[in-house]
Amino acid sequence: MTAQTPARDVRIDFFRGLALIIIFINHTPGNIVGMFTPRIYGLSDAAEIFIFLAGLSSAMAFGRSFDRAGFPAGLGRVTQRVWQLYRAHIGLFIAVCGIILAANRLFAEPDYISRLGIGRFFQDPGGSLLDLLSLHYVPNYFDILPLYMVLLAAIPVMVLLSRISPALVVSISAFLYVGAVADGWNLVADGTTGRGWFFNPFAWQVVFVAGYGYGAGWFEVPRATRGRITAALIYMVFCAVLALSLVRLDGDLFAGMRDILEPLARKTDLGPLRLLHFFALAYLVVSLLRAAPGLIAPRRAEPLALMGRHSLSVFLLGMALSFVGGIILDQAGLGLLPHLVVNGGGIALLWLWARGAAWFNGQPWKRGRDLPARPAPAVRLRPARSAPMPAPALARLRLAPRRGL
Repeated sequence: MTAQTPARDVRIDFFRGLALIIIFINHTPGNIVGMFTPRIYGLSDAAEIFIFLAGLSSAMAFGRSFDRAGFPAGLGRVTQRVWQLYRAHIGLFIAVCGIILAANRLFAEPDYISRLGIGRFFQDPGGSLLDLLSLHYVPNYFDILPLYMVLLAAIPVMVLLSRISPALVVSISAFLYVGAVADGWNLVADGTTGRGWFFNPFAWQVVFVAGYGYGAGWFEVPRATRGRITAALIYMVFCAVLALSLVRLDGDLFAGMRDILEPLARKTDLGPLRLLHFFALAYLVVSLLRAAPGLIAPRRAEPLALMGRHSLSVFLLGMALSFVGGIILDQAGLGLLPHLVVNGGGIALLWLWARGAAWFNGQPWKRGRDLPARPAPAVRLRPARSAPMPAPALARLRLAPRRGL
């Protein structure tokens, strides 16, 4: 992927669409297909891809608005997007609450409110609603959009600081990341329990800033060399072994090793091993695309790219469908057919939803039908038979249609 490309890069939309499908699969409870997604064979997963691409596309879309239209206009555009995400976040929570309430009425077991961990909302709906609206209550599984809102809200500050020096933005980002990992800086997701945000914004901002900096042209990915590619591949293999081994490090013999490794790979704080894994993966992908620029051709990439172009609406539907899919797997069993229905049907619905979003965005009702154009009626001037008219009289000249047309 090349930074600062004026036209929309289909590869960005392709990988964003791929990340949305992985997010849908991984968020579906009991989905065995999740055993074949990147999170099982490495330390990073689709979340890093999504946030990095969000930063990259933000630099191309919002960042340029500040340069092209001025700071107030750029600030307004960012504010508009944050407001859109906020409405989407609240709407998604309400929609999922409706889904699980319907499931609890239809099925005796299990209790989906308890499984989702949002019992507090139904025990104290008034207080919980106020906290939800103010983002003082961020339930689990509903934390990616609040993170995205915080990151987007920081763009105007990043723009101002980058005018002094992009290195200043990167230095502050590194400082916040170290504070999150070393000292546990985080925001509170639930005041009643003291639980922090699952996606710690002080840590995850470093991936967003990396994507933004790449899109803004602050730095370039180093050219591929045999040594760099070999080092990245070795680290990827190491992380795959580590990811498969962490779940097996039980007992007294491995307890100390697990206590050391888990914080370094923890998702909430984006542990250093996890962050480095994503950067190694991104380096390999960028190097591959540089070596084979036609690997992701627009025609072949279009189905996923279409979903990536409408990422917000596809993400919202995917989250809702993941809960519906989990309910189907609970009630229909974990056989092959239910998994085919949930995964195949869910992905097909996401693609159809993206097609519908593209149709609506095109506003076909403004174009009308493509009917053959009718010729305009011919007209002739019928001036008076007197002397030449003065200039004011020209304005009152009548246009008489020719009879018989």
